[in-house]
Amino acid sequence: MESPLFLRLKSLWETQLPFVCFRLPNQKKATLYLQKDSELYVTHDLNCSGFLMAPFDLNKKIPFIPDQYAELFNLKKTNPQNKKQTEIPFDSTNKKTFLELVSHAQKVIESGELKKVVLSHKLEVATKKDPISIFNELVIDYPLAMVYLWHHPSVGTWFGASPEQFISSFGDKTQTMALAGTQSYKEGENPLWTQKEIEEQELVAVQIDSDLKKLFSSNQIHRSSTTDHRAGDLIHLCTYFQFPKLESNLLALAQVLHPTPAVGGVPKIKAKEFIEQYESYDRAFYTGFLGVTNTKETHLFVNLRCAQWTPERTTLYVGAGITSGSDPEKEWLETIRKAKTLAKVL
Repeated sequence: MESPLFLRLKSLWETQLPFVCFRLPNQKKATLYLQKDSELYVTHDLNCSGFLMAPFDLNKKIPFIPDQYAELFNLKKTNPQNKKQTEIPFDSTNKKTFLELVSHAQKVIESGELKKVVLSHKLEVATKKDPISIFNELVIDYPLAMVYLWHHPSVGTWFGASPEQFISSFGDKTQTMALAGTQSYKEGENPLWTQKEIEEQELVAVQIDSDLKKLFSSNQIHRSSTTDHRAGDLIHLCTYFQFPKLESNLLALAQVLHPTPAVGGVPKIKAKEFIEQYESYDRAFYTGFLGVTNTKETHLFVNLRCAQWTPERTTLYVGAGITSGSDPEKEWLETIRKAKTLAKVL
């Protein structure tokens, strides 16, 4: 039997008016924001009231869907289904290009210009399901992620299940996280992290700490110990940072933190320049950030484990953190492993 949320989204889809539906981590409700017109609303300072979706390049437009028309839906508790691993079709030239890019990045790292850079690519698969069915499965399969479905005729249709908090404000506290290192999650087993993964995580945490010190004093920044953080079939290393609520506009904090070293690199500016020069495609909203913001609270997430849907093909975006200790072939396999986390619901 189809749920009230599923039926509501189906009827909305037929109108082709803009909407976003999302479920925050560990929540039992899904929230729907919808528009009754086709206008593209844009925020310049992130101080909007609604659900925003910022691209990787913050010089581009940041669209949002206002929360003027909002609906809540209770979600039934459903256990994730065991799905067969999906084979990801990919063009061999895509792999060759990625491996060459990793090797080039390592030479730049050896020269001392970079310590880490996150390189990505996209994989296109034939569309077999409608986006509402995909979203329905993501909600079930990824209870610990921020799951969303965004549709706007002027922007496109995107969906994802992000494990990475970008900025979360509650009361007088604000929080962000450093997330790095990736392994397959195995029930009942503690992951054994390699030195390369531990060092990569520390690079990310040190950079975020340094970025925050541009806005806050050292005694205002509280760093947690590093723990394991599960995201569906994957597990990562994670460190949380808490600091006071920023009184000025949210954009100032976002610009200091974005792109995080988990999606850009270290040093931040050099890594971003390398990505813009050598990655052969536009990341669009992949590795940007998205989520809810209003006068009371902010819940923004890095846009990872995401895809863009069209009736013909679905484009998956995946990346890996490259350091001096990286093995190009293993980094490629990590991107494929990440792609499978979404592909299994396609």
